[in-house]
Amino acid sequence: MGTITYMWSDAMVDNIARKVAEEPMEDLFIPTSEEEFLADLAADEMRYHRYCLEQQEMYGDPYMNWSGLR
Repeated sequence: MGTITYMWSDAMVDNIARKVAEEPMEDLFIPTSEEEFLADLAADEMRYHRYCLEQQEMYGDPYMNWSGLR
């Protein structure tokens, strides 16, 4: 199977780079107090806990057999 080669001019690459550089950056949420920081930390821990439970259910499921117990 052949390979595809893209031939872009320097002007086209510069145009793409300029458009990307001019795109507005999304506002990042930065906690302004310890309470906000702790709330974010608790939310992250809850997401991680849910992820761990999903993984445990997936690998412990006898039907899906993700655990390798065949």
